[in-house]
Amino acid sequence: MSFPITVAIDFGTTFSGFGFSLHSDFKNDPLKICTPSVWNAGNLLSLKTPTCVLLQPDKTFSHFGYEAEDKYKELAEQKKHKDWYYFRRFKMILHNTQGLRRETIIEDEFGKPLQAKEVFAHGIRYLKNHALDLMNLQGKHMDESEISWVLTVPAIWSDGAKQFMREAAQSCGIENHQLSIALEPEAAALYCKYLPMDKLTGSDDSGLSVFSEGTKYMIIDLGGGTADITVHEVESKTAVRELHKPSGGAWGGVKVDEAFLGLLKDLAGENVVRQFTEECTEDFLDLFREFEFVKRQIKLDMTDKPKVRVKIPVSFYDIFKNQRNKSLKESLAQTGQYAGKIECLADKLIIDAEVMKSLFKKNIDNIVEHIQDVLGELPVRGTKILFLVGGFSESLIVQESIRRRFSNMKVIVPFDAGLAVLKGAVIYGHKPLSIASRMCRLTYGIAVSKLFQAGQPEEKKYTDSQGRVLVKDVFHKYVEMDTPVKVGDFQTSVALSASKDQGVGRIRVYSSNKKSPNFVTDKGCTLLGEILIELEEEDEGGRYDVKMAFGGTEIIVEATEQTTKKTQRATFDFLID
Repeated sequence: MSFPITVAIDFGTTFSGFGFSLHSDFKNDPLKICTPSVWNAGNLLSLKTPTCVLLQPDKTFSHFGYEAEDKYKELAEQKKHKDWYYFRRFKMILHNTQGLRRETIIEDEFGKPLQAKEVFAHGIRYLKNHALDLMNLQGKHMDESEISWVLTVPAIWSDGAKQFMREAAQSCGIENHQLSIALEPEAAALYCKYLPMDKLTGSDDSGLSVFSEGTKYMIIDLGGGTADITVHEVESKTAVRELHKPSGGAWGGVKVDEAFLGLLKDLAGENVVRQFTEECTEDFLDLFREFEFVKRQIKLDMTDKPKVRVKIPVSFYDIFKNQRNKSLKESLAQTGQYAGKIECLADKLIIDAEVMKSLFKKNIDNIVEHIQDVLGELPVRGTKILFLVGGFSESLIVQESIRRRFSNMKVIVPFDAGLAVLKGAVIYGHKPLSIASRMCRLTYGIAVSKLFQAGQPEEKKYTDSQGRVLVKDVFHKYVEMDTPVKVGDFQTSVALSASKDQGVGRIRVYSSNKKSPNFVTDKGCTLLGEILIELEEEDEGGRYDVKMAFGGTEIIVEATEQTTKKTQRATFDFLID
């Protein structure tokens, strides 16, 4: 179904944004995409706004983004902030939480609990309404039923995390049939495909071959929270196939912020930093706005600027002096780990460039090592092009480190690398990247009973009503990890017996990080979720053929009643208790 306009929401770990374009504009110029020209944060101008949600003490919405930060600072200055709910950088809970559920709880900066879905919904609703307001301001008055919405998610996320985001968006009034989920590296690849060669930094005259048939390329999406890596091979002018399942880790830009906070703890001690963060919240926010600006300037070769200046709030120095009975300047002048490398000058820390570069080292090492591992996989060999996208990829030291390590490869950083995912998601809403096949991330199957064989676990042995000796919990495999699955193809068919008085038919589906698990209780096996089939009143009940397709950005399920041949789109619930 074609919609007159597409709106994409890029809900990031550190920064979020939105963009949109008319379908008529897309046909003439796919890159004619409207985004907020700039989000203003004092001396820092940003193409996105921080992923921060501020709620009033009664849990109703107050502000999002820079406005949330500024309001929270104002409240902190008046010592009124502790009753409010302030959430920042909370997206990673969906990546880190095992057994994610609809009722999963998240804690704000002071440990006050709230349902995570409610917090995510507040953020998505703000971005949705902001997009609608900007569209109206530009004279693009649209009924919401005419809008195609696209929500970006990391490719390495679980199926449950994707469903969580979909349901959070639905709670904001976005209809299910109008919402698409775009995988962030694929959206970025789509953006790069439409960019002219002069907008691909690192390309050359031979750049026209970047998307030619047979070319293998790696998309390295470096965001605030994760490094998300995917490898494609161009099959034709219109289609690519995935060569390696999405992979990566929690190696985004926030790790550098954490390393800087660790440096402050080394310099001043845990107690000083704790008191500073708890009692001087407004200064803490100012410090990390300052650091966000500073860290973008760090590069491998700093011979022209061997020292880096970071403005530190006066309150930090005061707390140190009150706790230690001496100034931080005096402390740094004495022997210690950073003697001669860090000093105080007025309200600034003067930090040796090598110390600042060390804050990036562990993160960059993890990224580089993982890229090496993926490039060493047999299907991926021959890849010569690396695309760096995402906000963290705009870091000079990240770009230079990857270029130096992979000097035999073409490392391309697209224009507006920090907006590549967002703008690619808008394009995706009009014309999705044609993925011919994807690599299966996990092994999928269901629990069945089979005839018992010697050597199988005795505790799983039982006798059925017909006198057969069976073993339960056998993992019946349908799709194996690291195998290609065609997009749109239904790879499996499961028989389900149900009667209409049940109301809902259920099939439990399991996943495993092993290729051939024996039982659904084996190590590495997880209850993925349930297939839910709504049984309608007119159905007599009976047997259903339930098919699953694993090649898309989300698992698709269809159920066909064997007698009537009536087919319905079933629901896959990944968030069951």
